[in-house]
Amino acid sequence: MDVRIGACTLITAAGLLAGIHDASAERLLTIRDQSTGQSVTLTGDNAGFLIDGSGDGVNIDVFAQSAKLGPAFVSGATWFMRFEAPPGETLQPGRYINAGCPFALRTGRVPSMQVTEDNPICRPDTDSIWGSFEIRQIAYDTAGKISSIELTFRQHSGSPDAPPLVGLLRLDTDPLSFVVESDRRFALGQTSQKNFGDSSLFSLNGTTAGIDYTASVIKDHWAITIAPPEGQLLQAGKTYTTRNFATGPNAGLVVLRGLGFRGCSDATGTLRVRGLNTDSAGNVVGLHADFEYRCPGSNAALRGTIRHHL
Repeated sequence: MDVRIGACTLITAAGLLAGIHDASAERLLTIRDQSTGQSVTLTGDNAGFLIDGSGDGVNIDVFAQSAKLGPAFVSGATWFMRFEAPPGETLQPGRYINAGCPFALRTGRVPSMQVTEDNPICRPDTDSIWGSFEIRQIAYDTAGKISSIELTFRQHSGSPDAPPLVGLLRLDTDPLSFVVESDRRFALGQTSQKNFGDSSLFSLNGTTAGIDYTASVIKDHWAITIAPPEGQLLQAGKTYTTRNFATGPNAGLVVLRGLGFRGCSDATGTLRVRGLNTDSAGNVVGLHADFEYRCPGSNAALRGTIRHHL
């Protein structure tokens, strides 16, 4: 695989993929070339991002910034990306597999993609890509153009066994995820989940006086109720001790799992509100929170993180 990363900001991080799931930026591109071990991270602070596309496909260009002249970037490296839906379909949140080269090279009812650093991989007569991508979020403007997108990708070049190029793109959108983990001793069962918009549905309702959050994920369902301590409002930057219901200095935290809404009575725990956004009417529209939830009679805990457009 011929991938040149030299002029971009370089880091070496064996755990990049874990970082990909946790990174936060409105404009972010993280890529790792597993054939070389090199990684690159570009954000709105050190790169320019362009997007152009409608429902059938989207082009994204990312220009590494070495000097800034008015609205233009003088760039040492440019990443070109194209992602196409299968013929006759529209790009939506979901998982796209068996992707090959785009444009005329595509064969079969499959998606297509190409991610390259100023060095096109696809040739006029050869489909040289084996890839997949997962759209976590996507939005369209009133003209049908793609206005924001978040996706991850995996691209093998030359053969399906070649070391892949993997990465995360987030463009004009905020994180949307629900992560939970517990061991087998926890009363609601062992779990280790990282859920994103490609496979899950999330909802957030309420005000700083109380929030209802749901995550409908593959083969599971979570319903979480959060309330501030009595006489207070939820605040960003605060950590609360919790009980099932708000009493005195404790915030309320109820966690229900499954379609049968299984939960714990007299649960204890903690809630850290990292971030909280409200609209002009006072409705909570953005939440970033960590929680720890313990059922009575056990030291085992459920630990989770909610990121809802924040």
